[in-house]
Amino acid sequence: MGTAFAEDAPTPVNADQDGNPIPQAPDEADAVTNGPVHPDGCPPDPSISITNAKSVFVGDKSKTVYGQSGVTLSVSVAKGHTWTGTVTYAAKLSESIIVASAEETFGGSVSYAKTTTVTLGGSWKVPASQRDGWLALGSKGYSFNWEKGSYNGGCKWIVSNHGTAKLPALSPYIAHS
Repeated sequence: MGTAFAEDAPTPVNADQDGNPIPQAPDEADAVTNGPVHPDGCPPDPSISITNAKSVFVGDKSKTVYGQSGVTLSVSVAKGHTWTGTVTYAAKLSESIIVASAEETFGGSVSYAKTTTVTLGGSWKVPASQRDGWLALGSKGYSFNWEKGSYNGGCKWIVSNHGTAKLPALSPYIAHS
């Protein structure tokens, strides 16, 4: 003899009592976020902030010559010659931290040092319209201010170190004033 109740059948997976599918969260909902999040919602600690960036010529001091109006200046460098940029700081730190932040900001070609891959040379006469001038090996690069810091519990930026940097970024060439 039958009963007045329908036979209990198992509810399908991901289905509501009426048998319709239950909306599921997208797969992206389970994805890990990009990096740590500070409990107060502040950016992760510590970090480097780069400001006042300018595209500049980064010259090699050992391969720079100076002269007065009318003087012909010459400079030459052999393949394999290396020169560096400059980093100043209030407290000693590894330049690699600043270079890594600059690479992230400006692109991968920024470095602390550049090396010539060919022999380079050039000459230039300081024009009469200039009192003095210079000729130098170098490359295009970036000059900028930097700060190393972190956020406190109130999300206020606290600077622990600061300075300036001038780093080469492109292939070496000869430039003049």
